[in-house]
Amino acid sequence: MTINNNERLAVFQAQTENVRELERAWKHTNRQLNDSIRAKNVHATSINTKFLALLYCALAEATFSKLIHTPYGLNLGHISQIKKAITSNGVKAGWTKCAELTLMLVVSPKSSHVPNVRQKLNTLIDEYIFDPSMLRNKLAHGQWVMALNRENTAENPAMTQAISGLDVVDLYRKKDALASLASILEDMIESPDNAHFKFYWDRLMKIEADQIDKAKWTFAQKEASLFAKRYREMPSAGSRTPQMVNA
Repeated sequence: MTINNNERLAVFQAQTENVRELERAWKHTNRQLNDSIRAKNVHATSINTKFLALLYCALAEATFSKLIHTPYGLNLGHISQIKKAITSNGVKAGWTKCAELTLMLVVSPKSSHVPNVRQKLNTLIDEYIFDPSMLRNKLAHGQWVMALNRENTAENPAMTQAISGLDVVDLYRKKDALASLASILEDMIESPDNAHFKFYWDRLMKIEADQIDKAKWTFAQKEASLFAKRYREMPSAGSRTPQMVNA
């Protein structure tokens, strides 16, 4: 069912508030995760990583919903098409459909611009946008260690492995990619004749450079960095006021 403009505005405003609160929740949970890593509490680190994964799933959904409901952007029929794509084929299909429809707003004197942007966005979506629905559903249904199949009659080994393999560094990379791609699409939706052309290449180079750089970062390096910061910020001998560590 196609929504009307008042409903679109209400969804946009609601999701704007939700994104803000989820960003605050992410920062809070990340601080707890860092504390558990510093304390070398493996169990607490695992639990906090799962909380962060749930927050990423929620943030991904709220960010994308906010994006497609941007006032004076996509028309209401296009929003309906995007939602149908998600229902039929998942989150990535929704992002791809959004890119396809958003590019219809861009008018460039260069005939190659729109096809090149479409190809690049599809590549980035395919590579970096994580479909969180399956993982979110397993965690939300209490399957925090052993995942079950759809019928709940046996273990789902692939999802069990995905849960045990959750990596906070990988979640950071996905969150950064999510934000960057949302910014590129937001420029096209809100200002296809100005902001898109002004910022597209800078945003594109940033996301590619950031992902290359972050791909070299490992959990072991994060752990070492947190330990190093803790020791740097420890009060010196004779200091009367302990310093707070907030990584």
